[in-house]
Amino acid sequence: MTDPPPPTFDEWVTYCFTQGHGDFSGTTPDDEDSVQAREARFFSMAPSLLTAYLTRLFESPSFVAERYTDNQIAEATWFIFGCGSGYIGDMRRGTVSPDLQVRCVRSIATLYTDLFDRVCGHHGTDPDSDLRDTDEVDGAVYMMWDMGHLEGTVMFPEKGPHLVEPGIEVLESVLHRCRTSACRVSALHGIGHIYCIHNYQGDKAIASRLRAIVDAFTERNDLPEWLRDYAAHAREGYVQ
Repeated sequence: MTDPPPPTFDEWVTYCFTQGHGDFSGTTPDDEDSVQAREARFFSMAPSLLTAYLTRLFESPSFVAERYTDNQIAEATWFIFGCGSGYIGDMRRGTVSPDLQVRCVRSIATLYTDLFDRVCGHHGTDPDSDLRDTDEVDGAVYMMWDMGHLEGTVMFPEKGPHLVEPGIEVLESVLHRCRTSACRVSALHGIGHIYCIHNYQGDKAIASRLRAIVDAFTERNDLPEWLRDYAAHAREGYVQ
C-alpha cells in the first residue's frame, strides 16, 4: 500500500482552518495518536514543504478574513502555532534550509499586519480595549509566543542562531506597525517571556535589546493605559 500524496496548499489551509484544532479538542494523548493516524498526510509532510506552505500563508494571509469565521481563525492560530500540530517546531528542524526558515519567521510580521490586525479588536472597531478574555481571536493571538514553539526562535539561540534576528524583527515590527492592542500585547507577551529567560540565564545583550524595544514603544502617546502598564511589566519579564 503506497503512502497518500501530501496535501495541496489549499487542502492544507482548509484542514488548518476547519479541522485541525477541532481534531484535538478534548482528546487524550492516546486519542491524539488515532487522530494523527487518520489525518497522517497533514502531519507527515516533509518539513521543507510544510515550511513553504507556512510561508505562503503568512506572506499573503488576507484571504483568510473573507473565507473563515473569527472562531475558525482563532482555532487555527492555536493549531498552527501550538503543540497540536507542532508545525513551527517542524519548520525549525535542521532538515529545513536556514534561508527558508528565516523567510518563514519574517513572514509572521505580515500575518500580524495583514490578518490579525484586521480581525482583532472586533475587526478594528475597538482597537484599544483589552479583549483577551472575551474575544477568541484576540485571546489566541495574545498567546502565540507562549504556545510552545515560536518563542524558541529568540529564546534558544543555540538551537538556531540565524532565527534570533528575524524573531526580534517580528516582535519590533508588530509593536510599531500594528494598530490593535491585541497584536501589540501579543508581541509584549513574547518579549516578556524571552526577556526573562535571557536576563537570568541567557544572553544579556538580547535581554537589553528587548528592553530597549519596549522603551521605544512606550514613548508613543497613543497607548491605552492598560497596555502601557502591561509593557512596563513585560520590560521586567513579569508576564504570564
